[in-house]
Amino acid sequence: MAGLHYHARQTSHTGSYSLVVMELNGLPDAAVFRDALNQISARLPMVHGWTKRDFRNLAPYWHIPKSPGRANIPLTIVDASDDATADRLLSDHVNATNRPDREHLNFLFVRIADGTSRIGVVFDHRMLDAIGAETFLRLIDLTVSGQLEEYASKVKQEEPPHLDVWEKQFAGGKTVFRRMKMIGQRDVCAMAMPPAGRFGRVHFAHEHLTTAETTHFLETASEECGGMPIVLPSAAARAVYAMRAAVPNPPLPGTQHTLFTTASMRTNDQQWEQLFFNHFSFLLLTVGTEVPQSLPDLATATRDSFFDQMKEQIPQSLADAAALSRVSPRWLNQRFNYSMFKGRVCSLYFACLRDGGYKTDTFLGVPIANLYHKPLAFGPPGLNLCMTTFGGRFNLVLSYLEGVMNDTTAATLMRTFKAALLRQDVERHDAKNAK
Repeated sequence: MAGLHYHARQTSHTGSYSLVVMELNGLPDAAVFRDALNQISARLPMVHGWTKRDFRNLAPYWHIPKSPGRANIPLTIVDASDDATADRLLSDHVNATNRPDREHLNFLFVRIADGTSRIGVVFDHRMLDAIGAETFLRLIDLTVSGQLEEYASKVKQEEPPHLDVWEKQFAGGKTVFRRMKMIGQRDVCAMAMPPAGRFGRVHFAHEHLTTAETTHFLETASEECGGMPIVLPSAAARAVYAMRAAVPNPPLPGTQHTLFTTASMRTNDQQWEQLFFNHFSFLLLTVGTEVPQSLPDLATATRDSFFDQMKEQIPQSLADAAALSRVSPRWLNQRFNYSMFKGRVCSLYFACLRDGGYKTDTFLGVPIANLYHKPLAFGPPGLNLCMTTFGGRFNLVLSYLEGVMNDTTAATLMRTFKAALLRQDVERHDAKNAK
């Protein structure tokens, strides 16, 4: 993650940041909110830490200040006339450039004229992943109810360097390299990135499913995976379907679509222990251009790719290899990753989180209408499609870099993706192609 952050700082002056947004049906007390952040800041100085390298073993580590001093977690309060203005303010918040490198959390509290509000927190992926960010929001709520110490005491704040079990780590590296080399034999269909240093803003397109629609898709996904409660392959198939439909002739043509997607390495009972840092590994799902543009065929292709990599234990192998490769300079890791795929890396970054870290329906006593994520998308290919859940329904957000995709194409991709999740219009389209 430090390598990804470093690359983003070099090319866009931002970093590996993401935004989680909480829509509230009311206005929480700003003074209570700020006090809770100050309490957490004092109790968990880790939020003010930074990366350093131990030159005895070359392992990077997170330096925790003994005391945060006068440092606090930034909270800005602004007023907005309507929802559109609130959306713009939140997008500005996450798109801010030249953010202090040791600022890992930054809150924006938007009070809307109709009496509703939105809480947006920009978080640094070096310190939190998506589930960790939602869990941190939950910690704020628990702090207000006097439970900070109970939950903060569960948070792991020490970790060994993990420069051991060399045989396992080298074996993981060989497995990952073999898989990447095999995938890299075929050119990836991708969008063209702007020149480094000329990046614009990241834009966002939103869709969501109702609870009934979410249940329908979950049932469909289970059927497509032989009755197992697995969502990722089916969701990925629909992402490829939408990408093909919206961009039939990609600027960088190839013979396969690839989705770089996350696989959680955190178990449900580790939510508080592993609050901080990134607990995801990755899968690189592939679909050849020869696979027909039909949901059954695409679902079979992504399912086979998924199970093939799970059989090889790619997520664990990647985690093992990363424990060793992190001693390398950040720029060298990035250069190696890009060279393997001729600078294209993937067609789309794709995240599908079936379970979140915020599991109640109020925040500081105010009902929550929705909670979703808006990640930045500065690394190739400049596209990030994110599926997260709250209140029993999926939220869909496409992040796209200015110059990589225009608003019309993004809207088409999202509309097609949602329809594919529900099989609306898609079945008629598939039937027409079959004829």
